[in-house]
Amino acid sequence: MVSSILDRVGRILAADPSALADPFVTWNELRDTAPVLRWGSTVLLSRHDDVRELVGDNNVVYSRAATRHAQRYEDARLQFSSADRDAFDEVLDIEFAQLVRLDPPDHQRLRRTLQPPFSMRRLDDEMRSVVVRRVDEMLAEADAETGTVDFKRIAYLLPLRVLGDLLGIPLPDLPQVQQWAQTIAANKFNVDSGDRVHAAVDAYSGLHAYIERLIEAERRGDSNTGLVAAIVEAEDTDHVTHDEAVGMLALMLFAGHETTTNLLAIGTLELLRHHDQWEVLCSDPTGAASAVEELLRFVTPVHYLQYVATTTRTIRGARIQEGDTMIGVVAAANRDPAVFEDPDRLNLGRPNSKDHLSLGFGPHFCIGAGLARMEATIAFEALSTRYPDMSLDADEITWGGSGSFRTPVRVPIRLQ
Repeated sequence: MVSSILDRVGRILAADPSALADPFVTWNELRDTAPVLRWGSTVLLSRHDDVRELVGDNNVVYSRAATRHAQRYEDARLQFSSADRDAFDEVLDIEFAQLVRLDPPDHQRLRRTLQPPFSMRRLDDEMRSVVVRRVDEMLAEADAETGTVDFKRIAYLLPLRVLGDLLGIPLPDLPQVQQWAQTIAANKFNVDSGDRVHAAVDAYSGLHAYIERLIEAERRGDSNTGLVAAIVEAEDTDHVTHDEAVGMLALMLFAGHETTTNLLAIGTLELLRHHDQWEVLCSDPTGAASAVEELLRFVTPVHYLQYVATTTRTIRGARIQEGDTMIGVVAAANRDPAVFEDPDRLNLGRPNSKDHLSLGFGPHFCIGAGLARMEATIAFEALSTRYPDMSLDADEITWGGSGSFRTPVRVPIRLQ
């Protein structure tokens, strides 16, 4: 039984499209039969309580930064050729300098720089009207199309354009930013594809060069964006280094729209697959905010996160060794029947949907959560108001991305 689960988990981690089509079957079985599963030096946690403790830890028993040299990565790099190994190391060095991979005290120091522009008050004052305008703009473009519309494209462009507004990125530059972000997303947590690693190196090179131009534009006074200005000011006052400033903006350009795209695209797909719930939303579009919480739980835009154990301990009878790579399967935790009644059913009226872990928990709670929720709420309210007869125009969906960032290639729908 364990070998069968490991085989199927391995296919998910390797981004096998057939495994990505419905990974929840495997995640559910993992949680229910082997909630603490050792795989060499890697341990997978899949119950809600264990994953919540993992993602909410503040470098007490788990570390994000130490994952850079976790045994899983050390074993993987030995399988690469020399050239691929150098590229693998370069990507890891880049990503483990980013905010989401840091431990205290660096994590808090960088987070303080980003927190003010993402406060709910600032978002309401500065971004709500922008998001409403972008949603109306995207749906007007969709109205102009005939026949089937690829909603994945809308789900991608909406948060990308909002992010462009937030960072002062001109509209013509966004397709290139999109391409870099998609390439980086496809490589997330990769340990077996040299081609993906080299593509990620090239994408980061292009992205970082572009960010340098954003920073220079802000210094010249050619830009007027609160987020870039806050980061530049932090660098000027020696609160962050230049490399950290670039890394924070790179993270925003990636994380700021990839996860929201998944929420919008897969959320729409699942609403149309569960038509009774689509009808619930259409009957009361003002319930979009609570619907978004249930969709975050059910969809789980990011399926798993990685850490390293900093102490030796026992979890549910299983021995965890210091240095073990810890994978928290958020997608399994979000469907734990110990927390959510009938968890495999999409239920927009679920009273405890907010207990999901899709946006993290504790010190590493997603800094852009307010913006993501705002975008999704405004988008789903507009969709359910304008297109109550919207329907899915496909029997099967092709899946791509990575094991963590699973995403549909297309979401063909008919608006009317």
